[in-house]
Amino acid sequence: MMAILEDNQSKMSEGEYLRGMNALGSLHKQKRTVLASRRPGDMLRCWMTLDEIEEEDEDLYEEIIEVADDIVVELCGDESTIYNNDHNLVHRGEEHEIFQLLVNYKPEEGNAGYETSPMVLHHAIQVIMSRLFDDTFHELEVVRPVSCQCGWRGAQGNWDRHISNARHQRWVNKQRQENFEGALAKAREIIIARREQGLVYINELHATPATKVATEEAVAAAEAAGDRVVFMNADGRLSWFA
Repeated sequence: MMAILEDNQSKMSEGEYLRGMNALGSLHKQKRTVLASRRPGDMLRCWMTLDEIEEEDEDLYEEIIEVADDIVVELCGDESTIYNNDHNLVHRGEEHEIFQLLVNYKPEEGNAGYETSPMVLHHAIQVIMSRLFDDTFHELEVVRPVSCQCGWRGAQGNWDRHISNARHQRWVNKQRQENFEGALAKAREIIIARREQGLVYINELHATPATKVATEEAVAAAEAAGDRVVFMNADGRLSWFA
């Protein structure tokens, strides 16, 4: 209001200008009186968390994001914005400096947080700090050392490229083959429950590629020997092979 009065001072008489300034002074005095009469807990009872605001008050949430973006521009430069998630909010190495500026941010005339409420300013800074944390965490994840069972070691950021590498794929295929052969050998050991004259009792095992092959082999061997096949399930029930 004071800025409006000063901008239009030449368009009004001295008396009008003075009345306007006096009215503004009275309003400011009344504001201080009202705020001074409030108990400390009054404002806290009206306080909302950021999650509550996002769910219940879309306009207020948008105001918080706008203030956050204004503060980002103020501290980080015109090219920075809270709305862009394609790259980090600040350049690498500047995180600590910006974090300290946010910790010590004080609403002063002319800065982005001066004309907003304490709650909006608090949550705007909270949004920026959360973004800085997410960016930093992502950076650490990219360079975090990881290892693979195939023997490879490297940064997390190179993991996707590693698992599509031909050398890793050969190792995966070899491991699958070795696992299959081991499972097949075990299935062959337990597939035959018992043998009697002209009969071969075959255990019905949990269906896997290895048990399927072992079953087919046992049936083929029994038929080649002229024996009949009887399947046994887990509870001992029998069924003739058709």
